[in-house]
Amino acid sequence: MSSPITKTKKTSSIKPRQKLGGRIGIIEDIVFLPGGQRIMTCSLGWLRVWDLKSGQQIEQDWRDGGRAEASIALSPDGKKMVSGGYDGVVRLWDVIDTCKVIAKWTGHTDTVWSFCWRGDGQRVLSESWDGTARQWDVESGETILEPIFQPFRTGSGCVVVYSPDMTLIATAGSDRFWDKDEISNRSLIKIWDAKTGKHVATLKGHRWHVNCLAWTKDGPREIDAVLPRLPRS
Repeated sequence: MSSPITKTKKTSSIKPRQKLGGRIGIIEDIVFLPGGQRIMTCSLGWLRVWDLKSGQQIEQDWRDGGRAEASIALSPDGKKMVSGGYDGVVRLWDVIDTCKVIAKWTGHTDTVWSFCWRGDGQRVLSESWDGTARQWDVESGETILEPIFQPFRTGSGCVVVYSPDMTLIATAGSDRFWDKDEISNRSLIKIWDAKTGKHVATLKGHRWHVNCLAWTKDGPREIDAVLPRLPRS
């Protein structure tokens, strides 16, 4: 009689390389800083720099008069960073020398949740819960083609991104509206001309919020949307 075959449970070989110390809270955004040995986190509104080797926070929290930040994005050259505030203000930070705010861009009227730098570092896209997306000139701090567009209704903007050739912009979110006694959700991805702000196309299909977008590298008009699973009410 042959002996029974016992199956061994396979365990994942992927383990955390480092854990950040201290009370961090909910991480809303994260970027690698120049050199690849530090990261910045945006947690419950505060910006913090961490050493990846030790797992400890470096220096003090980055703050601008106690204002809370909701999102961050590093410039292509790693010298500047933008942050989006709950107050609707976009802040431009000096990452290399002063670690301070060097400019404030106003125009949004609600929390700024998404950023995308243009590849040449001269423009920044932002999208806010006020239902608008804006394209900023980094040097002057002015909004280009103000307002660029109003992609979704109030409180539904989620993400914005340039195409690889920088000629198009994609925005995503959910157009929420009342339908008798129910709230209906219609998730939309919209494509815009980056130079004129003209609406180019609308991509439909998702039933819930689209929280992430990524362009493919082999074509300026091909786009891939990522939709995380969300609980149904």
